Amino acid sequence: MTAFTIMQMSMQEEDHLPDLAVQAFRNAFKQASECSEVVYVKDRQLLKRFPNGEIKVLQDLSTSYQSLATSQRIFKRKKKSVTV
Repeated sequence: MTAFTIMQMSMQEEDHLPDLAVQAFRNAFKQASECSEVVYVKDRQLLKRFPNGEIKVLQDLSTSYQSLATSQRIFKRKKKSVTV
C-alpha cells in the first residue's frame, strides 16, 4: 500500500516542478541506457540504443504522425491565485 504525504509548496517551488521532471526523466533514461537496451522515438524514427552506445534504427515512423487541425483546442492550465 502506498502512503502519500501532503507537501506545502510555495508558488516559486511549484513553478520549478516541470524542470525537475525533465531532469528526472533525463537521469532515468541515462541510467536505463547504460545498463540495458532502450527503445525510444527520436526525429520520427524508432531507435534502439545498446549499453555500449551503439544506436540501431528499427523503423521510420514519419507516416504515423498526424498534425493537429486548427479547430481543435489546446487546453492550458489556469494560474493559481495566491492567498496571503
